[in-house]
Amino acid sequence: MDKDRVNIREYGSCDISIVEVWLNKDYITKWFGEPKQWLDEIQNVSGEFGWINHFILEYDGTPFGFCQYYECSKTPKGFEWDNEPPGTFGIDFLIGEEDFLNKGLGSIIIRKLIDLIVKKENPVQILADPDKENAISIKLLEVNGFALDEATGLYKAAL
Repeated sequence: MDKDRVNIREYGSCDISIVEVWLNKDYITKWFGEPKQWLDEIQNVSGEFGWINHFILEYDGTPFGFCQYYECSKTPKGFEWDNEPPGTFGIDFLIGEEDFLNKGLGSIIIRKLIDLIVKKENPVQILADPDKENAISIKLLEVNGFALDEATGLYKAAL
């Protein structure tokens, strides 16, 4: 697939129904867990998740996935990244449309998301926390310059 046809746009409230469908798909709940928790976070009704930046992934204008990033120092305490240096950002992403799986879009998503963070923020490193059994995500991260930090279990890419 052509990387120039992939776009990351800001999430809007009109996107909640499609994100809800994606989060309820078996192959996504396997790794992301309870959809309601993610939906509450994305909708930010309580106002406690304003530190997370949400986006919709599109291919030629067709939504096919979701991604987000956040500055780790702004998250609540108790996560593996609590002791990471200032300027550390975490990422999450999913492809919600089955027709877009196994097309090489994962690497495009990671590169475009990193480019977006670099453009908007001043990151020193970016990290991801995939499930240890999610071999596809782990391989995708490694191919894109992330390395496992054995001490924390996080995948990190220094910038």
